[in-house]
Amino acid sequence: MNTTNSLRWLLSDCCLYQKTDYGTFELNICELVGNLAYHAMMLEVHLTPKPGLVDCVSTGAHSDMNIDTFIASANSLRPYMLKFVKSGYDQYITSPANLLPNLRKIGIEAERAMFAATAGVNTHKGMIFTLGLICGAVGWLYRKESTFASSRIQSVIKECCAQLVTDELEHSNKIPVTAGEQIYRRYGLAGIRGEAANGYPMIFDCALPTYELAIDKGSSEEQAMFKTLLTIMSCNEDSNLVHRGGLEGLEYVKAQSKSLLASCNIHDDDFEQRMQDYDKQLVEKNLSPGGSADLLAATWLIAQLNLLNR
Repeated sequence: MNTTNSLRWLLSDCCLYQKTDYGTFELNICELVGNLAYHAMMLEVHLTPKPGLVDCVSTGAHSDMNIDTFIASANSLRPYMLKFVKSGYDQYITSPANLLPNLRKIGIEAERAMFAATAGVNTHKGMIFTLGLICGAVGWLYRKESTFASSRIQSVIKECCAQLVTDELEHSNKIPVTAGEQIYRRYGLAGIRGEAANGYPMIFDCALPTYELAIDKGSSEEQAMFKTLLTIMSCNEDSNLVHRGGLEGLEYVKAQSKSLLASCNIHDDDFEQRMQDYDKQLVEKNLSPGGSADLLAATWLIAQLNLLNR
């Protein structure tokens, strides 16, 4: 399914306009962007094959989840994606620096719904955080500025999360609980908090140009997503990989992804087989680039928003 057809399908599935108190109609931004975020989750998990990750034919380096787990999780999270947008929309009077507390409340509710749907399996915790920030930023921008250009989304997120690393990692005295906190203490890697605090450079400066250039050159949506995923994996300081394989595991995946990009084209006949072989390598090493998968979904979402904002 190419990007245009995918977007048309989604738009036909949404109630795009709502009646105002004045009898006029306006774009239902919560419905539109929330469902785009849901669709991003579904596209990511169905992309097959993906090295070390759950897809349609493999559970990757995971023994506690499969594609059905991810589908159940995504379905449970769909209404919360709309809530993230509405939270930003309703807080348009405040500055982006004040958006995070309410977004996090919704994120906690979303995590509970996810765990209930998956019997306690963490399928989308990182995705909730990143997509929630994007959705909240778009809601704020649409109400405040009547636009949601990707450069402005990045700026809003950067302002929203500016103190995350300082407050929660650098100056935190609490005992590290999450894998991200433990990795920061041990290796100094700020993980997804660092990405958010810097305005997600992996998405906006690396992945998004890769995806949009591939589409512009005639690649299918699937081909563009494959290339984007490998590009992210070749650069991303993925805390999921560090958690499973230390810095050695992280560097292995970055090097292998760079090598595959350099030696194989997404249009080559043997590309799918090369990806399957790569999947086997990561499964053997128990490595799963889950953080890169989250960034892939977010990249697709931003690309669709760019199309709508033209």
